[in-house]
Amino acid sequence: ALPISLTEASVTNSNLLHNLMPLFVALTGWLFLGKKFDRYFLSGLVLGLGGTISISIEDFQISPDNLIGDLAALLSAWFYAGTYMLVEKLREKFSTTTVLLWACSIELLVIFPATLLTEDRLFPSSTNGWLVAIGLGVFCQVIGQGIMAYSLKQFSSGFVSLFILLEPIFTGFLAWIIFAEELTVMNGIAFFVVLTGIYLAQLSQSANKQILSQDEII
Repeated sequence: ALPISLTEASVTNSNLLHNLMPLFVALTGWLFLGKKFDRYFLSGLVLGLGGTISISIEDFQISPDNLIGDLAALLSAWFYAGTYMLVEKLREKFSTTTVLLWACSIELLVIFPATLLTEDRLFPSSTNGWLVAIGLGVFCQVIGQGIMAYSLKQFSSGFVSLFILLEPIFTGFLAWIIFAEELTVMNGIAFFVVLTGIYLAQLSQSANKQILSQDEII
């Protein structure tokens, strides 16, 4: 759903709507799993979403041409929310390595046949292509998803999902460092607001999960 949103809508629209994922996590947990959130978590969620949205709201485009892409971005956010909650549940019984191994295996079984049917070429044809593919696998899948799965042993999916809101802010800082793009005052304010939201959410009793013992699965 995320790649579709990037091709059918603007990058700003896709990024902004996809960052609503923490809201989907909280709503799903409340509606279907009976989870309760106190004022600290709700205040942190509102601040975090507000800080992230403030960065790109001016460039957000409301247009019938973006409808399919916008819906795909929302669907992607919902699926990512489901992933966080599912991994949180799996981490109660399985280690990070086991969860990642099974997740990658299932993804391979689903994506590989689809790739064969829709793409003319299966493997990259250049060195740069291989480097990009390896980088995505190592940094995004192994390291990124591994850290996410590891943290869900101690923290709730709602709290961990809030850190996704730092993504556009870190992107702005990296673009400033690497590409010398302008870093606005709004970026700094948004960064502070999101961090404040995460701090408030951390004070919530629903953020931390009970640690059972020293020899728990890691």
